[in-house]
Amino acid sequence: MPEKVKLRDLKNMSREDRLRLLNDLRSELIRLETQRGRGVVDNPGRMRYVKRLIARILTIEHEAELMELRNKINELVKKGLTLDKISMQLGIEKTIIKKLLRTAKTAATPTK
Repeated sequence: MPEKVKLRDLKNMSREDRLRLLNDLRSELIRLETQRGRGVVDNPGRMRYVKRLIARILTIEHEAELMELRNKINELVKKGLTLDKISMQLGIEKTIIKKLLRTAKTAATPTK
């Protein structure tokens, strides 16, 4: 288990490597929690670090899923489908589709 993992390294990892690391961290967290339950903790700060690293990985995965969904919606919009048809095809509410499209536009425009 690596001691310190930087956010930049997590973002550059492949999805499979991130998920493998996530599983390793979850098993380490269970081990640390059982140690804490017994009252014998090697490194109490490690538990906090592992929890935060798990949260970072889950956040990166969620952002990647949203990006894939935005790209899929944009492709369907370019084909000329209405929001109603996109909503039916993807099984997502129109309000969520509008929100995703709005955030994609604001992310694409550079701020000064």
